[in-house]
Amino acid sequence: MTTHHLGPHPIVAHFLERLNLASIVNQTVGSSRESCLDHGTTLAALVHNVLDSPAPLYRISQWAEPVAPQALSLTAEQKRSLNDDRVARMLDAIVSERARGLWFRLALRMIKQFKIETQRVHQDTTTVTFHGHYTGSVSEPRITEGHNKDHRPDLKQFVFGLSVSSDGAVPLTHQVFSGNRSDDTVHRSNLEELRALLDRSDFVYVADSKLGSSANLQEIVAHGGRFVTVLARTRKEDQTFRDQLRKSGTRWKTILTIANKRRQNDPPDVYASCRGMTKTAEDFRLIWIRSSAKALEDQAFRAKHLDQAKHALAELRLRLNRRRLRAAKAIRLKIREILQHHGMEPFLQVRLQRQVHERLKHLKRGRPSADAKVRREKVLLWSLKVDIDRQRLRQEKRTDGVFPLVTNLPSTPKKEVLLIYKYQPYVEKRFSQFKTDLEVAPVYLKKPRRCAGLVHAYFVALAVASLIERSVRQGMRREKIEELPLFPEGRMTSTPTCPRILEAFRDVQWHQFQKGEETICFPIQLTALQKTLLRLLEIPIDLYR
Repeated sequence: MTTHHLGPHPIVAHFLERLNLASIVNQTVGSSRESCLDHGTTLAALVHNVLDSPAPLYRISQWAEPVAPQALSLTAEQKRSLNDDRVARMLDAIVSERARGLWFRLALRMIKQFKIETQRVHQDTTTVTFHGHYTGSVSEPRITEGHNKDHRPDLKQFVFGLSVSSDGAVPLTHQVFSGNRSDDTVHRSNLEELRALLDRSDFVYVADSKLGSSANLQEIVAHGGRFVTVLARTRKEDQTFRDQLRKSGTRWKTILTIANKRRQNDPPDVYASCRGMTKTAEDFRLIWIRSSAKALEDQAFRAKHLDQAKHALAELRLRLNRRRLRAAKAIRLKIREILQHHGMEPFLQVRLQRQVHERLKHLKRGRPSADAKVRREKVLLWSLKVDIDRQRLRQEKRTDGVFPLVTNLPSTPKKEVLLIYKYQPYVEKRFSQFKTDLEVAPVYLKKPRRCAGLVHAYFVALAVASLIERSVRQGMRREKIEELPLFPEGRMTSTPTCPRILEAFRDVQWHQFQKGEETICFPIQLTALQKTLLRLLEIPIDLYR
């Protein structure tokens, strides 16, 4: 009895063939002369591994062992050649100078083959964290320390930039930067790449507040581009408007209401806008938005840090008049440090009170007698009095949930501009998938350049996963299917993701029984759900026959 495991690999192979991945890789970086397994086919096999069950590269041959070769688009000989050394040489190839045009050609093929809309592009960055010293990382991109978005400043990192489409958040372009690269410096090179790829410059470019520097915005306008972003809190316009809110407030008009899908019993998120300041210093359009959900988050955040600051001051009160906290200057420095750390300087008023106590000091050692000589000494003691500025807290509450959008879309209604920016969290969803479902880290590679190559390979896997997810959701809209039973125990979901889609095919296999010269094959029996998914993906069912 022989078992041939197929799993979800025919689906992945179908999308890789539509992308023409192996051919594009081989035409760009060349094919390997050392093995029957070329670079393009090796990268495709690694994408299968990442989407099916990511594992360290030294286990990739063990992972491939139970999988039928044809499911991975390999011959039996090519499957035997798949190992960590072959994958390592492929990673060296896709990060070399020869691979410079690889990602451009792949993105162009993706846009044309899957008819991806490119009128709007969303961009963001994250960090890929590495364990290890990587002292030999001296060429760009370098694995080095930087502002870690995983809250691990003790580890080194790459900065990974990603640009996605507005229909399905399909990754279009990506960049791997050194770990100390700041976000505001990545946009110009990314915009140049997007303009060359899309052969246009009038697309809407959406990013977070790091895009909002005057140089970046002027760069977009100079090429006839359009943008939507958030104005940074450090800008003077933001500070001026918030000061006005604290003094007199303003009238807000509701422009959008979004129901809470996660907690249906909670109130909806109500977005409102006001007239206020309408132009930035560069004469760009400024739209002030207030979110009711964000207002509650801001209030909870401030209350939390207020309690933490009060607790820290209470602990400081117990340590006064000892060791280094005897002088007024040292105590004031410590108070300022606590208030600045929690951002409570405007709301807590801490007064340092001075008290003088007298005590008797015996002039001789030993047990004092009745007529022992004593000396009266004055001792200076410090205490704290903490008061909460309630009026300042009420004023600050007027600014809760407020954020300014800046754009050069002149006549687009405020609601549409807000909806454009509201799609930005889908880039974060791709980052979450990149780090959790695909498990890009930890990385068990020694050479820094191979680490960069592995990040490139994971980008391809992320793109394929996004296309699978997009195809199923488009099929559901086309056939008017609201939910699919993809969760455990057959629970329904209206937003199927790639891991759940592929998981539905994980146990697909066929059996071959041979007795002497007689061979009996037991065909694959697909479930109704599997047939539905293949139909939504527009994949012929013959792939599983």
